Amino acid sequence: MARTGTARDTTREAAEAQLRALREMGAAGRLAAGMRFSRSMISRSRAALRARHPDADETSLKLLWIQQNYGAELAVAVADQMRRSAWTSTTISS
Repeated sequence: MARTGTARDTTREAAEAQLRALREMGAAGRLAAGMRFSRSMISRSRAALRARHPDADETSLKLLWIQQNYGAELAVAVADQMRRSAWTSTTISS
């Protein structure tokens, strides 16, 4: 029987234990864990951009992050809107 939805390096026992743990968390617990994971990955990706562009200001870093994650078209649209609205780096929340 082929496994589906598990990593190739995960044993059947480990996958079953993970599934049990996720089921025990309930929907709210799984949502909270997913949100924590998402915030962590966003934070890490922003830190990586900051490390690659140490001289960039916060606004530039946020626009780079938008470009990296949502594409150049959206980043350009956000930058244009920022210029039209005279937004500052503190206007776009982290």
